[in-house]
Amino acid sequence: MTSFHTPAFSLRQLQYAVAVAERGGFGSAAEHCGVSQPSLSAQIAKLESCLGVQIFERHARGILVTEAGRRLLERMKAVLRESDHLRDQAALLTDPYALRLRVGVIPTIAPYLLPPTVAEIRARDRAPRVHWIEERTSQCEHALMSGDLEAALIADAPSIPGLEAVEIGWEPFCLLVPTDHHLRAPVAMSDISPEELLLLEDGHCLRDHTLAFCAWPNFRESPFRATSLPTVVQMVAAGLGVSVLPASAIPIESRQQGIRCVPFESPSIGRTIRLARRTRSPHSEPLATLAELLRKALSNALNTPARY
Repeated sequence: MTSFHTPAFSLRQLQYAVAVAERGGFGSAAEHCGVSQPSLSAQIAKLESCLGVQIFERHARGILVTEAGRRLLERMKAVLRESDHLRDQAALLTDPYALRLRVGVIPTIAPYLLPPTVAEIRARDRAPRVHWIEERTSQCEHALMSGDLEAALIADAPSIPGLEAVEIGWEPFCLLVPTDHHLRAPVAMSDISPEELLLLEDGHCLRDHTLAFCAWPNFRESPFRATSLPTVVQMVAAGLGVSVLPASAIPIESRQQGIRCVPFESPSIGRTIRLARRTRSPHSEPLATLAELLRKALSNALNTPARY
């Protein structure tokens, strides 16, 4: 633990001492610092008394810096430099866009929305500086509460008190099937009851969202559990079953040979993407800008032509 001790000297006294050494005398230093010579001399005397060290030898012709004074003056200059640095950093941080924000993002969003969002950020003259961290929803929420994240891009309403979220947009789902599958027209969830449904492993909110729509009898979940959407896509292409894909993933994942995306007939099959933050976050302005850029990226992803 840091031990605090209040010094008996001031930064002003250190400035006076450095000025005397650099100007070669009390009179010139006093003029440079904008104070009277008696006042400056009195402050130097207090500093020497406080430190218990004579910094200057005083002579009728001027001053000499003692050996102890030389050593201490180097430390004084370092302290004053750090003081200036602290002042400059504080001035910089009055700009809400100066700090780099740590933003969590769930794995079923990250590969599809981050690249266009990063491009939007780079195209703006004034935009948030973001360090992206991929985590599942529960880890994102706990990292928000602990202060390890400033925001999180998730697809559920925050479950922990003290968090709030703004909506980025609604994202519909589509059915992912092998190319030669018989389903082609817009389908209902019940139409896929004979199929084995490939899902992500426990802990992914996309799995929970999909299961929430699977209320029909004889629902069949594949025993295979994937850790990522690209793996699910590969398994569908291999003919191991069908799956559900968020619309933002379609432009990228539909490039995979051997699969097709079939729209659902109900527009209510999907998820709401949200940007969560602490209720009393001090980063409201840059996070509002980030939400705007995310909405644009989502809109562009949803309007990008894909292979159905």
